[in-house]
Amino acid sequence: MSELEQRTSSKVVTPRAVAAGLALAVVVNLFSVSSNYHLGYVHLTFAHIDLALLIPFLLGVLGPNLLVKAIRPSLGLRDKEVLFVFVLGWVGFMVPTWGMSNYVVNVMATAEYFASPENQWREMFFAYLPDWLIVTNEQNANRDYYWGLPESMPIPWAAWIIPSFWWLSFFGGLLAVGICFVILMRRQWVEHERLSYPLVQAPVVMTETKDEPDAVLPTIMRNRMFITGAVVTFSIMLWNTASYWTQWSSFPVDASTVLSVNFGHAFPAHPIRMNVLTFAFSYFINVDILFSVWLFQIINTLQQGILARVGVVAASGTAIPGGLVAVQFIGGMIAFALWGFWIARRHLAMVWRHVRGHETNLRDEDEFISYRAALVTGVCGMAYISWWLHVIGMSFPVIAVFLVLLFLFYFALCRVMAESGLVFLDLPINAHQFTVGMLGSASLSPQNLTALGLGSAFARNWKTFTMIIPSHVARMQSILGVSGRVLFFWASVTFVVSSITAIGFSAYSGYRLGGAANYYNNIAGDPGFYNLIITWMQNSTTISGAEVFFLVVGMAMVTGMSVARYYFSWWPISPIGFVVAAGGPARNAFFPVFLAWLLKTILIRVGGVRLYQAVQPLMIGIMVGYVLGAAVAILVDFWYFRGSIHELQFF
Repeated sequence: MSELEQRTSSKVVTPRAVAAGLALAVVVNLFSVSSNYHLGYVHLTFAHIDLALLIPFLLGVLGPNLLVKAIRPSLGLRDKEVLFVFVLGWVGFMVPTWGMSNYVVNVMATAEYFASPENQWREMFFAYLPDWLIVTNEQNANRDYYWGLPESMPIPWAAWIIPSFWWLSFFGGLLAVGICFVILMRRQWVEHERLSYPLVQAPVVMTETKDEPDAVLPTIMRNRMFITGAVVTFSIMLWNTASYWTQWSSFPVDASTVLSVNFGHAFPAHPIRMNVLTFAFSYFINVDILFSVWLFQIINTLQQGILARVGVVAASGTAIPGGLVAVQFIGGMIAFALWGFWIARRHLAMVWRHVRGHETNLRDEDEFISYRAALVTGVCGMAYISWWLHVIGMSFPVIAVFLVLLFLFYFALCRVMAESGLVFLDLPINAHQFTVGMLGSASLSPQNLTALGLGSAFARNWKTFTMIIPSHVARMQSILGVSGRVLFFWASVTFVVSSITAIGFSAYSGYRLGGAANYYNNIAGDPGFYNLIITWMQNSTTISGAEVFFLVVGMAMVTGMSVARYYFSWWPISPIGFVVAAGGPARNAFFPVFLAWLLKTILIRVGGVRLYQAVQPLMIGIMVGYVLGAAVAILVDFWYFRGSIHELQFF
């Protein structure tokens, strides 16, 4: 670390900033889990930056810091310190509910509780289910989690320690591989491809005081457009909250308001719904990407309807959800990942020469860890997760196929997020399900199917936490001006603290806060993950020729669009819209994405880039006003409508 980096890090990564960042991560996890389990909110943690992160940050960090600076400026956090706090909170946000904890707690807890003579779990796959990965019912630990315990009885933490340790060790291996990818590709994406990382822009703009370092308010909050957006949106949210008691018509920005457009018989209904966060974040995305996202959603609808009318369907629908059209888009995602590696081949070759000790112009002092350490870490992580999967019953050939697909999907979405910043983005297909679809359930042993079923704890991770947020944190390193090593250390500490908090509080909630049977079954604790194994075992499937054809067609289309976009600057369609088209959230985001595209297109054509930039504070204001209004709505639900809450948004 250079002397300049040391001085900068000491001004940003201060003890108070570290303490505030770790506290924010803990609060984010507690708030996420409690609002999910005990209030019933499903979509506070879905997006890559969502209400469960923004509410604690604005009300617990940014707001109080503004008050402190107004009273005693010398005691307030500087703008880079506040941004560093946000980064640690963002790392913590990787973990709770739809990040990781819902999936792994589900897999650990539901096997014993839901097994019954009717579903035949014990007869079908319990013989292949490692007991060190689940919470067994020894001393009624599993039953009491669902039924609750009186205060006089101790919580059986021992029943959770062993499965939590092994699952977290596996997640550690996944993260090791993910961090390796992030480090090896960061310079390629930032310096060579110049990807914009749109998600990074909002927290940076929200916290910086670029004109007056000692100013109380961040620069953007002194802008009239920001104030207008915040006040109007906050007022709309207050009106909608007041309508809980009245007969007033609410503004159509909540989860319950949806208009379905039908194109005709056999065509799937096209949802039209508004999501404020999606709209606000989409404003920072390139116009060609926005255009491609909504365009391919229309093509998706038309293609599904036409295929349904002519009677062309997928033979293995139980293994590959979404049918032939989804298979086509997944082929595009695979091609997108492979194209990403291809255009980075010279950079990766130079990294390899650097690792071998040859002279290059690469510097890795500002990375999380050196390239050599990253490569060793990635190889060790891959070896560990391969061994782990083999121990739970997966054969090495299946492991090879599964991990290739898993990391191709992770890498593709990480690359998409770095370029597009689609805040709602999720995995359009789960790697373990796609593996079964490609190999055919008929050709896989019960041990393999059971092990693949356990993949629901990580392969269906909507935030692909091993790469997306770490890659954005790595991008933040140059903005913060701190050492990559220092940032990586505190991000790692934050992840460990957050994992313990989320899983520990999930267990505590079941034993002490009413029993998981009273809430978790309605959130993510149903037996669906394990029923998937039964479905595979009882429905022998093999991939059909039609599916192979559509997979190849999808790969060819994305390859063609990528080549055209690479060589022709005038090419208007980004392949990203094709890559994400199979996901449900992309379908539900059609209207706000279209609205952002239309607004941005008009502004640029009327006033150019200057007018577009002048409206940016309005979008940040809309985002802040919505978050503050959502906080009020959640508080009202907590006090007056517990048990029948009003879902604020839908992805």
